[in-house]
Amino acid sequence: MQFMRYLALLAWMVIPFPLLVCVKDAHSTARQPAQLQPPTACKGDGQHEVLCRANAAAARAAVLRQQQTGRELKAAIALLEESVHLFKAAHSYGDAARMQLQIGDTYFILSEYEKALGTYREVVALSMEDQRVRCQALSRMSRVYSLTGRTADADRYSNQAVDLSSAFSDATIQAEALEARGLALYVSGDFTHSAELLARARDLFVQATNPEGQAQSALMLAYAHFGSDRLKAIQFAGEALRLWSSSNSRDGVARAHSALGFFAAVAGEFETAQCNYQEALDNFRTIGDKDNEAVALNGIGYANRENGDLQASLESHRRAKAIFADLRDPLGEGEATTGMGKALSAMGRYRQLLPVYREKLRLAQETKIPAQVASALADMAGAYELEGQLGKAETLYHRSLATYRSVNHEHGEGEVLIRLAHLLAGQGRFAQAISLLETARSLKDKAGQVEEVARIQYELARIYRQLGRLEDARAAIEKTIAIIESQRLKIATFDSRAAYFASVHRYYALYIQVLMLLEQRDPAQGSLQSAFEASERSKVRALLDLLTASSQSLHCDELLQQQLSPDHFTDSPGAGTGQSLSAGPVLTLKEIQAEIANDDTVLLEYALGDEKSYVWVVDQQHIVAHELPGADQVRKMVEAFRSAVTARQRLPDGTGSAQRLRALDATSALLGRQLSRMVLGPAALSRSKRLLIVPDGSLQYIPFSALPLPEAVEKNASLVSHYEVLYLPSASALGTLRKTFANNTPPSSLAAIFADPVFERDDPRVPRASVPQMTKPQRRPSDLRVALRDAQKSQYIERLPGSHEEAEAIRKILRSQDVLVAEGFDASKTFVLQGALKPYRYIHFATHGIIDSRHPEMSGLILSLFNKKGGQQDGYLRLGEIYNLKLSADLVVLSGCNSALGKDLDSEGIIGLPRGLLHAGARSVIASLWKVDDDAAAEFMRGLYARIEHGESPTSALRGAQIEMSLGNRWRAPFYWAAFVLQGDYK
Repeated sequence: MQFMRYLALLAWMVIPFPLLVCVKDAHSTARQPAQLQPPTACKGDGQHEVLCRANAAAARAAVLRQQQTGRELKAAIALLEESVHLFKAAHSYGDAARMQLQIGDTYFILSEYEKALGTYREVVALSMEDQRVRCQALSRMSRVYSLTGRTADADRYSNQAVDLSSAFSDATIQAEALEARGLALYVSGDFTHSAELLARARDLFVQATNPEGQAQSALMLAYAHFGSDRLKAIQFAGEALRLWSSSNSRDGVARAHSALGFFAAVAGEFETAQCNYQEALDNFRTIGDKDNEAVALNGIGYANRENGDLQASLESHRRAKAIFADLRDPLGEGEATTGMGKALSAMGRYRQLLPVYREKLRLAQETKIPAQVASALADMAGAYELEGQLGKAETLYHRSLATYRSVNHEHGEGEVLIRLAHLLAGQGRFAQAISLLETARSLKDKAGQVEEVARIQYELARIYRQLGRLEDARAAIEKTIAIIESQRLKIATFDSRAAYFASVHRYYALYIQVLMLLEQRDPAQGSLQSAFEASERSKVRALLDLLTASSQSLHCDELLQQQLSPDHFTDSPGAGTGQSLSAGPVLTLKEIQAEIANDDTVLLEYALGDEKSYVWVVDQQHIVAHELPGADQVRKMVEAFRSAVTARQRLPDGTGSAQRLRALDATSALLGRQLSRMVLGPAALSRSKRLLIVPDGSLQYIPFSALPLPEAVEKNASLVSHYEVLYLPSASALGTLRKTFANNTPPSSLAAIFADPVFERDDPRVPRASVPQMTKPQRRPSDLRVALRDAQKSQYIERLPGSHEEAEAIRKILRSQDVLVAEGFDASKTFVLQGALKPYRYIHFATHGIIDSRHPEMSGLILSLFNKKGGQQDGYLRLGEIYNLKLSADLVVLSGCNSALGKDLDSEGIIGLPRGLLHAGARSVIASLWKVDDDAAAEFMRGLYARIEHGESPTSALRGAQIEMSLGNRWRAPFYWAAFVLQGDYK
């Protein structure tokens, strides 16, 4: 059982988190008897020879301990035991006690805590005449008791050590006792006094020039300060890491990385957490510390889950569970089981949860820790609730609640109250649910857990809405929204990033629904405008959250170095992401109307909700709202229409019989009419020139331009035949785009085109001389590997030879010498990041755009993964890096597959590469919603650039190219032309 389990339970108990590494003692690992002699000196008879042999055994043990591997440490224990036996035979009990102390320390490094305790007890018995060694043994015993949760014993022995240490002037002896006392106070919950004693201990170790002790105290201070001052915690952990690295202490380095991994995970920096845990895991395995190896595996499992690698997360927790089972550590095994359950839940494998949580309950009962039993009962209740067995779920929730209350565990009590209230509300038992939620709110307010308060206010608002108490519902949900918009709601406090995004969307969706219901009751209150502006705030908030979550995509060594930099760690959202966190202002309705005034433009903004959805129709003078079906009904229709339109993509040879193609076209036309009536019919579109669409949820996945007019005079006349159709992530983004572009330096060059990068080592352009040297599997940047895993089964990236012809065709159409074509090795990420794109008016990427549908921040463009010498390089231009580009382009074209798609996170808009490029300064972006036939894509690009070359705006050129294809014979099906969508400004 590790100390950090008690850290999670005692220190803040706010963040559900896997096992963390214990804090071990390393103060005396280098202390040896003063009279050590080399083995060749042991000659003669009697006591001198015995002492000589004892010293020789100790000397060999010291050499082995310095190797810091499990095998050598165990061999060192055997030699130290031999040394103890010889010292006792020579009646040198002081030396025997010191050797025994080292045996205990070595057992401690191996996490064999009971053996360590037994050894320290022997030291106490042996050292009656050497009170210094006795004091050290008492300090170590106290630490073991603290780390294994026996707080009463820890308190008793630490007090004895402090009292005894006062008799000595040795700073190290005093420091060890103070540190033991500080740790005992820490696990008992007295964090302030604990930090004071630990700081005194650290100062004494510095005074004694004892870097091992200083490192140990610094690491403890890191944990002690983490709840109140995270920057100071990072600094102390960094100090410990530097000291242990300087002394080549593999065990210390591992413990420091485990602490830093924990700190990073709590801050939401999951890539950094994973890097730290991997460093710790490698060292613990070398040492042979199985217990802490399992702890690190649990940490890696947590980080894997947050980074989207759910199968790897499950496997890490399973491996941790197996190790804990071998060690007969039920608490560790139980926490690994919890991690397994979370991974299975994230994978949607709900039927496997009950057996897992029954096993967790068995293990919790074995630990005899009530809070663990209560947690397992609550998890089982949740599994029954998912299966619809509500009676069993309610019974188990009540048992869990009673167990938490029996030990005054308010954190767990509050969580179960919320879950039970949700269950009761779903059964219409509203009065009981409200009472439970109000009790939970008082507990969470007391603990300062704002994310839980936000959740409780949301649940209350849902109930009040169902009861028709709309003013109460508004008051409750506005408290939730206030927490969101004050940026006090943090991604890291949720089970996963996806859970955070989904929760925020639900909160805003309910707020909008309540406001619209108030509008129906009393239009004079102005709730219609408030609802529209709430929709806008939700979308801008979503962009800020994406920036906060976006990885900076550095390699592990860079991430680890960055974490320890003085200005890295703050409590502000987005710290460490390298992002500017400028999502742009939220405009009022009047400000948005001013942006579209006299432009013959109508804005359609959508907000999908669980029960009802809405579309606002806004022009320069008016706003009208229309009610739509709930999000699930809209999603089903969207999926059916999109599947019908893209059915040609699934034909074996991309063609098919004429009869089959006619049937596909008829199906897509029918579904298009149904969808158009659903999402456009209520809007009563005017005879304006342009439709500016802000989609939401599943509506991000459809090309509105291909939908037929709801009441078309002409049969199946599509929207694009009457309107320019373009998209924005929010209406407020239009003002931001215009201000940004007005401040940009006008482009001085015409066009830059990236085409046909080098992806794989089997590409004939890779120098053959370099290939034999690449015996290992090709390395992928971690984010690219994850994105490829999420997007396709294979890690292999197909070459795009046709992109060369595409680039040449565009160059010829533009008829200018001022066109840069970067192909092959020249199509590099380095070229992009060095600011070379700033002067270009048009930028064209003819390469793969990988959209991670599970973790949008890992999306990106793949450029050349090899340099001209055949060496591998990072060619993955990630979303976070795209956001930080400086562009002045009128238009960026992404001629890659699915380049407009992102994860459906409801309120996010099209989370993907287009939004990143708009944020970087591009005025507009054209991308595709699905993989288009290569010949059709080439035809579209020719038509697009020909119109641009003749002076048309990007929106006009897009519409003209699409109409021309739709009126022809070969490409008239929407599959070939409708995938291309434009986001951004239409001017």
